[in-house]
Amino acid sequence: MKKNLLIVLLMVSILLPISTTTAKAEGSEFLKQTTGVVLGVGVGPAIGCVRGLLSGWLWGKDATAKALGDKDGAAQQVIGFATGGVVGAAAGGVSGVLMGAYDGIKYGWDKPWSKENFSWAGKNFTDYDPFKW
Repeated sequence: MKKNLLIVLLMVSILLPISTTTAKAEGSEFLKQTTGVVLGVGVGPAIGCVRGLLSGWLWGKDATAKALGDKDGAAQQVIGFATGGVVGAAAGGVSGVLMGAYDGIKYGWDKPWSKENFSWAGKNFTDYDPFKW
């Protein structure tokens, strides 16, 4: 009986430090993921809204100017800016807020503290598609 107790105590003394080290590592990763989600959901919609607003405005302006016949024409660009740009900006802003929250949750857990986590990915500021889910 004493022999079995000695074996159990020896196994516990070996396995306990290993399990607590693993728990500490998992705890720090969990904390990083949790803060990534919380900050991503807090910051991502604001950035997504601004980027979606600008991207939607440019998309709406260009689509309207193209529909009017000349994508690069000055009159078509002005009309597109005032009509399609406004509609595109509104849709892009709303969609950017939702997409920012989605990015905050998805990338906050998978890739915390990354550009994607805060809806900041892309080559430039208007390189953002708020309609792509």
